[in-house]
Amino acid sequence: MTEPLRLSGPADLVAVVPYLLGFHPSLSMVVIMMQSDSGSVLGTIRFDLPDHGAPSIARELSRMLTRNAVTRVMLAGYGPGSRVTPVMDVIRETLPGHGIEVLEALRVEDGRCWSYVCADPSCCPPDGLPVDGCGEIAANAVVAGLVALPDRGALEATLAPVDGARRTAMREATLAAHARANALLASPTSTGAYWYAEGLARIREALCQVDRGQELSDEQVAWLGVLLTIIPVRDSALTFTEHSDQTHLRLWAEVTRRVEPAYVPAPACLAAVMALVTGDGTLALVAVDRALSADPGYRFAGMLRLALSIGVPPSTVADLRTPTMAQDIASIVAENPDGVRPVLCDVTAEGR
Repeated sequence: MTEPLRLSGPADLVAVVPYLLGFHPSLSMVVIMMQSDSGSVLGTIRFDLPDHGAPSIARELSRMLTRNAVTRVMLAGYGPGSRVTPVMDVIRETLPGHGIEVLEALRVEDGRCWSYVCADPSCCPPDGLPVDGCGEIAANAVVAGLVALPDRGALEATLAPVDGARRTAMREATLAAHARANALLASPTSTGAYWYAEGLARIREALCQVDRGQELSDEQVAWLGVLLTIIPVRDSALTFTEHSDQTHLRLWAEVTRRVEPAYVPAPACLAAVMALVTGDGTLALVAVDRALSADPGYRFAGMLRLALSIGVPPSTVADLRTPTMAQDIASIVAENPDGVRPVLCDVTAEGR
């Protein structure tokens, strides 16, 4: 088990924030939610620094934290004082009135940080503390498996669709998967039990390949895209808990990037769930937005978007993966086998 990251002061806090978010923030306010008893990090919230409306944002933040029983936070504002201080002041005034203690409040700019809480020049000098983004705390974060990309754009690129020759190859593989599925659907052996078993087998196969560091073929990815339109298959993907959360996340991020746009919602939602479970709310939001851009009416994506908007902590999402989840889904399939069929999407008009 990886040792927890231990912070010794404001500079360490600033150094670890990019690893908690997955990217280096700018013109942002970051709220780190802390567990009251152990002092461990529950999760992070990031929002762009507003030009106006700070009081309403502070009230909404208070409601979100209260709803999730968060009573202790640390704050870090990124940008010049003219942008950070007005927002920080309002948040620091508002949160205590809702029973939320602000343990630390920092401003970060140009590799230095200033505390709004500490006035002792011996530990928090007027010209700020240098932040070592390559120091021990950053190295420990990397060892713990955390990544800090240059900016949010780089994070979004991890789920961006492939293009060029790879997109052409995926369209051809998807059309071949359609032909295969249509042939099977016309066969008397095409039962709900068959499709469910096939979905589980292909997911298990893909997870094992990712564990071994092997890339999936275009044919595998296209076929997974088709199989994930079967809701019990999609939901069963979360039950393979013998594989690490990071393996799940790598698989579904890769499938999201490579499937044809019409097939994006299911793997993108799976990627979002796994990002939430690992505490990466920003990546979860990127994944949900990809799902909704492909299908604004996709219900699972809508539910996840709501969960993100109210600040549901990672532990709540992780608790949904119960030990009996696989058996419960299998029972539903056995009771309603006629509904267990893939839904083939129209990709003939998609040139992107």
